[in-house]
Amino acid sequence: MARMTIVTDTRGARWRTCRQSTQTTCGPACCLIMWANVRDRDPEADEGGVIALSRMFDKPWNAQKGAEIGNLTRVLRQMGLNAVQETITDGGQFRTALHRRVQPRRPALAFAEWEVASTVVGHFVVIAHADAALDRFTVLDPAHGLQQPTGLPFYYPVVDGDDQPALKFTGALAFVT
Repeated sequence: MARMTIVTDTRGARWRTCRQSTQTTCGPACCLIMWANVRDRDPEADEGGVIALSRMFDKPWNAQKGAEIGNLTRVLRQMGLNAVQETITDGGQFRTALHRRVQPRRPALAFAEWEVASTVVGHFVVIAHADAALDRFTVLDPAHGLQQPTGLPFYYPVVDGDDQPALKFTGALAFVT
């Protein structure tokens, strides 16, 4: 069973989240975060259970490269969430889609990338809330915790230390409908 932590954003909203256990388990951790926030309870599965589900579908999670959004969308469906995958590469349309479609108990799985030592690295996060008036988002990041960025599609998580990543969302999304 995944142990979720309750975090509170600046609006006072409470969210269930967890930390990824390895460098490449952000996708499985995000599936657990999405399930926990849709169902408002801790999942009975853990990252290993999500990884086992991933192996039932094309392009499964692997320890070297992590997960692929199409695979995770199928995993979310297998977990009982009605998830649909979309790719929205225009930054304005990306934000608009999040503002319009992310609702209470209807988060989105989002994929971002950044460059580390001349290598592109991918990372999954959950967009739990989208405030169109402030263009602010509540991001449940399994590596960096609760974040509340503005100005997507770029994402600069607040982290301890000097090595702050600069990520750009690719437009790959899985919405819970």
